[in-house]
Amino acid sequence: MNLISQARAANICSKFKNLRILVVGDIMLDHWVWGEVSRICPEAPVPVVNVSHSSYTLGGAANVAANLRALGAKVDIASVVGADDAGRRLRLLLQRLGIGMEGLFTQDNCPTILKSRIIANNQQVVRADIEQCRTPNESVFSKVADYIRDHNHEYQAVVFSDYNKGLLWNGQASRLIQLIQGVPVIAGPKPSNVNSFSGIDTITLNSSESSQATGYNTDTNEGLEKAGSRLLQDTECTNAIITLSARGMSLFRQDQPMQKVPALASQVYDVSGAGDTVLAMLALCRACGIAPDEAIRMASHAAAIVVRKVGTATVSCEELIESIDSSANANVFDSQRKILTLDEAYERVQSWRQEPHPKCVVFTNGCFYILHSGHLHTLQTARREGDALIVGLNSDASVRRLKGDTRPINPEQERAELLAAMECVDAVVIFDEDTPLQLIERLQPDVHVKGGDYSPDDLPEAKTVHSYGGKLVLAKLLPGHSTTEIVLKAKGQQA
Repeated sequence: MNLISQARAANICSKFKNLRILVVGDIMLDHWVWGEVSRICPEAPVPVVNVSHSSYTLGGAANVAANLRALGAKVDIASVVGADDAGRRLRLLLQRLGIGMEGLFTQDNCPTILKSRIIANNQQVVRADIEQCRTPNESVFSKVADYIRDHNHEYQAVVFSDYNKGLLWNGQASRLIQLIQGVPVIAGPKPSNVNSFSGIDTITLNSSESSQATGYNTDTNEGLEKAGSRLLQDTECTNAIITLSARGMSLFRQDQPMQKVPALASQVYDVSGAGDTVLAMLALCRACGIAPDEAIRMASHAAAIVVRKVGTATVSCEELIESIDSSANANVFDSQRKILTLDEAYERVQSWRQEPHPKCVVFTNGCFYILHSGHLHTLQTARREGDALIVGLNSDASVRRLKGDTRPINPEQERAELLAAMECVDAVVIFDEDTPLQLIERLQPDVHVKGGDYSPDDLPEAKTVHSYGGKLVLAKLLPGHSTTEIVLKAKGQQA
């Protein structure tokens, strides 16, 4: 089922890269411990998890920021974090995603909230929270308020993500909202704090939160309509949206009937952070003037993607567009979507690394001006070194400098399309330089694979790869397969 056409979704997504959004709210660090269960503990009737690895991701309002960033917007965050290891790790994750932290302030006696989840066989076994919910000191909160007052004119929207951890308690949300002028405010409040968000553009709550806030049972259509009307009445917001999990979501506007859209996910692995994804999509759509009824359709498609992932995940515009079948031919593979600029590849890599199970990124490069089985062997070897393979492709100008004026035989766009059509290739980036150093320095792949009879000392990129802790792998060529041999055979000559 499609709630919006593929072309329209692509058009809306194209506007996101021009937006700058501010996120205000409670931020936290999510810690994921991954493993498998093979037995029950002899000391107590609990599973024993054999841990394979662990990872960290952004949580709370920081996950809203990560979702906005994954969808292409420029993002800054205004919040308070502790002066501790979790706070420093959280700052590092924000920095890696390019999220601005000028409005993020530190309070010594306010520990960073840390949520640890143990995942066994792709199922959450237990969660352990380390948190001390409290209102920040007035001196620290005033710094947050000053930042919002001085910079809100730089944004196309401001998003409030209230996790009821203290930042927005005691009327502090209202205090901050009053500082914002001329841009839409979109919020995900907690039931006890709904009235602090009076008069804003859009509020969004889930079914349980809406019931708590209004006293109406949202499990029935009658109760749902009453809850939506009550939210509008109490908050005087322009739009109120209630998310209903498997029942989709409902939109309420003044003097208009309730509008519902269905849930689209066919498989649900984890709903952690799905509300953050919805909030981020709604904010982006409202920031670029998209009507709320169209915004919730976009949000429903985004939510359907993110709940199919384990953990607090994000969704990209590419994933969103690919998930929408606009016609009978919508499932036809389009290799063009894998051909990226360096900036786009950087964003893709950051998105992969933000996933709860971060991808090991592999990079290789070459001219590939006649694609043959030797190349396929090298590419498949490279892909087995990790979870995602990026191929750097020498441009036509670069090939001519390296190989002479008679090369390349096939132009760069055709070479890129052939590479992108391969299942083992996740992205292709065309570069004009003689070496891929610029790409490697920017992308910092976990593994760099080079095919050919090289030694590490022969490769100019080896020093760069080792400088950030990357791994260098030399892949042996498949004997009897080379571009030169193919060209000579085509000319009726011997190699």
